[in-house]
Amino acid sequence: MIYGGIKAFNESQSEYRIDPRIVPGPQMDSELIKAIASGSVPDLVTLDNPVVASFSAQGTLTDLTERVGKSAVVKPDVYFKGPWASGLWKQRIFAVPRDANTLALCYNADMFKVKGLDPDKPPKTWTELLDAAKALKDPAKNVYGFGFSAVQAEEGVFQFLPFLHQAGGAVDKLDTPEATEALEFWAGMVKDGVASRDVINQRQYEVTNTFMAGNAAMVMCGPWELPRLQKEAKFEWRLALLPVKPGKDIAASALGGYDWVVPKGAKQADGAFRFIEFMSDPKILNEGWKTGRLAPRTDVTVTDPLWPQAYGIYRKQLESARARGPHPQWPEISRAIQIAMQEAVTGTKPAATALADAARKIKPILAKTPL
Repeated sequence: MIYGGIKAFNESQSEYRIDPRIVPGPQMDSELIKAIASGSVPDLVTLDNPVVASFSAQGTLTDLTERVGKSAVVKPDVYFKGPWASGLWKQRIFAVPRDANTLALCYNADMFKVKGLDPDKPPKTWTELLDAAKALKDPAKNVYGFGFSAVQAEEGVFQFLPFLHQAGGAVDKLDTPEATEALEFWAGMVKDGVASRDVINQRQYEVTNTFMAGNAAMVMCGPWELPRLQKEAKFEWRLALLPVKPGKDIAASALGGYDWVVPKGAKQADGAFRFIEFMSDPKILNEGWKTGRLAPRTDVTVTDPLWPQAYGIYRKQLESARARGPHPQWPEISRAIQIAMQEAVTGTKPAATALADAARKIKPILAKTPL
């Protein structure tokens, strides 16, 4: 989608030309900070959506509100709520969603059949998820019923937030029974051997590895994994919406993906926004699904998509995907949650205590700037 779009844009007009530069994801923020400090910024950048608020709050991004207001292509009301919210700061628009992703439940349909479960009826609630995971685990074959990432990194928080929100909890209310229920659910599965103790060290890629190796019957995974699932998984795999908490029935998932931003001081801000408009055209966004990228717009539906069952699930799940934050100090908030997750999953602290400690760390941050 990206390179095809750049090529098409450069061929479509002669006023502007896009010359891309690849920066490894982990280095993106530091590279942009250096560019801002030196006063030599690129005209256009794609940022992981949870860090957009940090740059917006520092006044380092171009306010796109007026440009969006005049655009015939970038219309806020056609975007899913989560992706669009990721680019807002204090009611101003500092980013336009480039693509989106979210989490759903991947499950091994062959294992369901072997264990007498109906693969046409995947778990819809936490209770059903736990029951299925218990039925599917097979210690003799080193098979766990459920897998997730509780690693001490943003990826772990990305996977925990759906459970927090499904329980009725919130990041600014971690010291509540709802939040405790969510973390206790995770910790309980590890304690009971339904999920591996290795979840505290496994990144999302590694969780999917355990699934493809047949060591986990169900896992949380994103659409970016579909190409290698198709290529490497030697069994029938399917997708389902994330199960919800009984009695709450709150559909929720976490939002991932990238946003377009124009650094303040960009020499070709008008050209950058023109490219954003070009890349926001439904015809361009349609191409993203071929590599597991969801269009952030509700008016884009891929006709005859690859992995049609998965496409339907992820697109539906995107409706309830929530942006992380947005908050300029999201990395610090996330770090407090990461520590609480690890303490509860390892049994170092009860979930309620771990979350209360996290809430105390976050409180002064949110007192200064609420979510």
